[in-house]
Amino acid sequence: MTTEDLQRSAEVVTTANGDGRMVWHLWGAGPPLVLLHGGSGSWTHWIRNIEGLSRHFRLLVADMPGLGESDDPPEPFNTRDFPASVDRLASGILSGIDEILGVGTAFHLAGFSFGSINGAYLAASAGARVRTFTLVGSAAFGWPWDGLSGTFKSMTDDMDDAQCLDVQRHNLSLTMLAGPVDDAVSRLQLENVRRARVRSHGVAATDTLVRALPRVVAPINGIWGRADVFAQPNLDRIGDLLRDCDPDAIYEIIDHAGHWVMYEQPDTFNACLIHIIEQRSPK
Repeated sequence: MTTEDLQRSAEVVTTANGDGRMVWHLWGAGPPLVLLHGGSGSWTHWIRNIEGLSRHFRLLVADMPGLGESDDPPEPFNTRDFPASVDRLASGILSGIDEILGVGTAFHLAGFSFGSINGAYLAASAGARVRTFTLVGSAAFGWPWDGLSGTFKSMTDDMDDAQCLDVQRHNLSLTMLAGPVDDAVSRLQLENVRRARVRSHGVAATDTLVRALPRVVAPINGIWGRADVFAQPNLDRIGDLLRDCDPDAIYEIIDHAGHWVMYEQPDTFNACLIHIIEQRSPK
C-alpha cells in the first residue's frame, strides 16, 4: 500500500498531550501492539510493516510528541538532560495508550531507534502491563562506536526542494539504509524531518537507554540490521546486554539491512517480530 492508501485505511485518533494533542494511527484487530518510530520520524517509519502486522495485531502507531502531526511536548525537550526529557515523553505516550486502550490494559511494545529509548522508559513505568518489549536498532548504550563513514549534511533555508532531497538521500545512505536510497524513501523522510521539532540525534552518544532498561520487567527482545552503522562494532555486545537484562531474550540480526531494518527487510522483520511476540508472551 502507498502512504496515501494506509492513511485512508487508518483510524486516526488523538489523545491529550498537555494542552495539545498526540496523533495515533490505528489498524487491525487482535492483541494491541504499540509501535514507536525513530528520531525525526513519524508513523511512516513503519510504512512497510503495517499491512502485514495488522493481520495479527491491533496496531497503535504513534506520532510521538514534537514529531509528525503531534503537538510539541508540554515541557520543552532538553538535550542537556536526555533521561529526564525522554522520561517525560514516555509518560505522555503511556497516557495516550491509556486513553485508547483503557488504564491497565496490557499491550505489546516495539520501538525503533529513538522510539526504543522512549519505549524503555515507558516499559519501566508500565511494568507487567507490557507483555513484550522489542527494541529495534537502538543506540544510547554509552559505548564507543565506529562512527559514520562520511559527513552528515544539513539543509539550509536557501535550498530548493531538489537540493533538500539530495541532502536527505545522502543522509539516509550514511545513517539509515544499507542498500540503494530512492526518491520515494528520501521524500518520505524529508517530510518527517521538516515536521520534526524534537531534535533527538544527540541521544545516541549517551547512556540514556541503559539507565532505564534494567527496570523493565517485561520480556525484552531485540531486532537489528547487520549493517546498522550505530551498532558497530557492538552487535554481539548488544545481544549480551539484552540477555543480561532478560536471560531468555530473543535477539535477531537481519542480513542486508542497516539501521532502518524494518523498512529494508519488511517481510523478514515482520516474521521476526511475530515470532518474538508468540514465543515471549507470558502464558
